[in-house]
Amino acid sequence: MRKLRLLFLLVVLTNFSWAQMNIKLKDSFVDSASYVYFTKGKHIELISLTKNALSAGIDSYYLRVRIGVSYFKQNDFYLASIHLQKALEYYPSDMYTKEFLFYSYLYIAKQEEAKLLIDKMPAVYQEAYRKLIKLQNSFVFESGYQTTSYTDKQDSSLFLAKDPTVASILPNAVYAESDRMKSIQYFQVGVGYPISKRIKGYSGVSLVRNNREEHIYSRKLLSIKDTAHNYTLSQYQAYTGLTVTLSNHFNLLVGGQYMYYMQNKLYANYNSSSQSYKYHDSITSRNNLVTNISITKSYGKITPMLSFGFNEIDAISIMQYTAQASYFPIGNSNLTITGGFSTSTDDMDTRNVYFIKIGGEITRELWYDAYLYTGNLKNFTEGNGYVVYNISDKITVKTGVNLTYYLNQKWSVGCRYDMLKRESTYNRYFITSIGSKAKSYIDNYLNHSLILNLLWKF
Repeated sequence: MRKLRLLFLLVVLTNFSWAQMNIKLKDSFVDSASYVYFTKGKHIELISLTKNALSAGIDSYYLRVRIGVSYFKQNDFYLASIHLQKALEYYPSDMYTKEFLFYSYLYIAKQEEAKLLIDKMPAVYQEAYRKLIKLQNSFVFESGYQTTSYTDKQDSSLFLAKDPTVASILPNAVYAESDRMKSIQYFQVGVGYPISKRIKGYSGVSLVRNNREEHIYSRKLLSIKDTAHNYTLSQYQAYTGLTVTLSNHFNLLVGGQYMYYMQNKLYANYNSSSQSYKYHDSITSRNNLVTNISITKSYGKITPMLSFGFNEIDAISIMQYTAQASYFPIGNSNLTITGGFSTSTDDMDTRNVYFIKIGGEITRELWYDAYLYTGNLKNFTEGNGYVVYNISDKITVKTGVNLTYYLNQKWSVGCRYDMLKRESTYNRYFITSIGSKAKSYIDNYLNHSLILNLLWKF
C-alpha cells in the first residue's frame, strides 16, 4: 500500500509545473516530494523542486543532502560541495554527507579542503581516506627551446639607407645598431611539498639562456663597417610559492622570484678626431625581484581571483594588478573558462594585458589548456609570479596550447607550444643640413616555443 501511495505521488509531481502554479510550498510536502524523487533517482526533478523550496525559505538537512547528492550524480561537483557543506552545518557528524563531500572536493582538485575534512571523520575511517590523497610531494623537470622568424632581412642596406624624410638622394645614415633574439633555451627543476594541513609549498630553480645577435653598422665616407656580435644573456632564477587554505573556502597564494642575469654585449664609442667608431665589450649584470599575492574564493561554478604584485626589474619599480574569474559551466573540471585583465604601472608607462583560457578533458588521460593574451606583456608576470616576461623585446600577442597526459597516479608528461608576437627596436643616426638626429624603428618578428615537462608525485 505504501508503494502505491509513493507511485501515485510521483505521477502527480511529474506533471506538476512550479512555474505555473502560484502556491505557497509547505515544508511537509517538499520533504515528502524530495524523498520520492531521491529514492526514484529523479535527480533533475529533485534539483528543480529544491531550488524552488530554498527560494521560498524552506531549508533543512534532508533537502541539502538530497540536492547535494543529486548534483554529485549529475557530475556537478562544485554545486554538490556547496549544498553538502550546508548539510553538515545541520548535522556535523553525518558520515554519509562527509563521504560525498570528500569525493566532491577531490573531483574539483580541492585537496587541501579534502584533507581538512578527513580530520572531522571518525578515526576508524581516516587512514583509508588519507590513502586517496597520500601523494602530496612532487618533482618537476621542464625544458624548452624557442626559435625566431624575422620578416625583414638584416643587412647594411636596410640600416644605413637614407632618411625618407630628407630630400637628399644620397644615403645619410652614418650609424645604426640592432639587437635581435636568435633563440632561447630553458631548464627548470622544482619540488612541491606540504608544510602543514593548510599550507602547501613549491620551490624551483631555472636557467634561461637568451641567445642574441647584435649588429653595429658605421659609415666612414663611402665604406661601411658591419660589426656582428653573438652573445648570450644568461638568467638564473629561484622561485618559492605558497598556497594557504583559509576558512570559508578562501585560498591565499604568495609567491616570490629572484632573478640574476649577466651578459657580455658590444658597444661603440665615436672618436671625433678620426671620425670613426671604436668597439669594446662590456659585461652587464643585474638583480631583479618579483613578488605576488593572490586571493581566491569559490562561489559555486565561479571562482574569482584578485592579485597584486610589486616587482623590481632592471632598476624599475613596477606595480601589477590582476583580476580574473574562472567558470566551470558543467560543474566540474572537465571544462574551465577563465577570463581576466591585468594592468601594470611604473614611472614611465602603463601597460594593459587581456587574456582568456579554456581547458578541460579530451580523454580520461589527456587534458588540454588553450590560451590567448593580447596587449603589452613587457615585464608582465603570471602564475603567482612564477612566469616573468622580462626580456627586452616586447610581447604583443601570446597564444598556445598545453597538453598533459597522465600515465598513472604518479607520473604525467606535458607538452606546451607557444607562439609569441614580439617587437624589437633598432636605432639609426643621420646627418642632415641642420645637424645629426636619431630615430628608432620597430622590428616585428615571431617566436615559436616548445616546452616539455615531466611530473612525478610521491
